[in-house]
Amino acid sequence: MSAKMSTKKKKSFTAKPGSYTFRKKVTPWCILFLPMAFTVWLKYYPIFSAFYISLFKYDPINPPGRFVGLKNYLEMFQMQFYWESWKNTFIFLLLQLCMCFFIPLIQALLLNELIRLQKCLTTLYILPALIPTSVNVIIWRWIWHPDYGVANQIVKFFGGEPQVWLSDPDLVKFCIIFPGVLGGGLTVLLYLSAIQGVSTDIMESAALDGCTGFKKIRHIILPNISFMIFIQLIMCVITTMQLLDAPYMYASGGPSGASTTQGIFIYNAFNDDLNYGRGSAASVVLLIVIAVLTMLQMHFEKSEKN
Repeated sequence: MSAKMSTKKKKSFTAKPGSYTFRKKVTPWCILFLPMAFTVWLKYYPIFSAFYISLFKYDPINPPGRFVGLKNYLEMFQMQFYWESWKNTFIFLLLQLCMCFFIPLIQALLLNELIRLQKCLTTLYILPALIPTSVNVIIWRWIWHPDYGVANQIVKFFGGEPQVWLSDPDLVKFCIIFPGVLGGGLTVLLYLSAIQGVSTDIMESAALDGCTGFKKIRHIILPNISFMIFIQLIMCVITTMQLLDAPYMYASGGPSGASTTQGIFIYNAFNDDLNYGRGSAASVVLLIVIAVLTMLQMHFEKSEKN
């Protein structure tokens, strides 16, 4: 009897070609095959190619060139300029977290408390996000101009000394990150939508229990939007660690390498030095660091939930 029952179960679980169950199982894989194939080709293949190239003194005329093993990594780790670019990258990350991660959350909390003009202000927040990065940089380079820029006019009005903003190694990082504070952009709207998605029943119950003001923010709103805060934190770390366009367009990595990030270091290795092995090695190390930071963030998030 048991043998007969097992054969019946096997027949019931094995779908015949052309049957509805077979089509139901196969159709998703048929739909996902091309996207998965392109993802592997355009995303993962370049990663493995970068690691492969990093093991050679790459010759674009006669690729891949001479095999050198980990020599590109060892030479890169001995470069002071490489470690300075890492230092700049982490300073940018700290400034980004302090100025452009927490402030949009505060802006969203304040917008949520408004009854009038909320839609108008949210529209004003989204408009800067529609401006291309190159145009935004041109506007802010004019603002930071030492001779006729608006920033020095404001400093003079309050009795301060004019500054050479983008030419000062101590100020250039602040000048690059600061424009993100005023706009807010999509981050504010994402936080606002998450806050407005909190159940009204929970909010009303908290108000009846006397949980208002900062208590409501701390005990009701923030725990209920923690998923959005966590996602934004991961995206902030990933995008800042890969920062390239803004520092390059503002100061080309200067002055004296003060705004050179890992992205600019890799770009210069490929385009200025034509050292494809070193550029690939730096890319692989950057990928590993970002992956480790992301996994640590996810681990801490899971531990907090548990």
